[in-house]
Amino acid sequence: MNRKELEHKLKDLDINPNQYSLFGELIPDSIILYENYGNWEVFYLDERGARNDEKIFKQEKEACLYIYRLFKESKKIQIKFNLRS
Repeated sequence: MNRKELEHKLKDLDINPNQYSLFGELIPDSIILYENYGNWEVFYLDERGARNDEKIFKQEKEACLYIYRLFKESKKIQIKFNLRS
């Protein structure tokens, strides 16, 4: 899976596009996918600009799959407890 494929899958899950950034934009209060010197970094960027829960992957595919699983699990929890996104 690449970033474009992930973007489509997140749309299919009805994930708000403000909750993620897949192409390097540093948007506060969202999950960021950032390519950095051949590594793929995934982290939550808080409102103060701090990186939280950072994971580093060697391949785009691994990073995208990780993000997809995060949002898929989040969606399950929202549905189970009838929460709004």
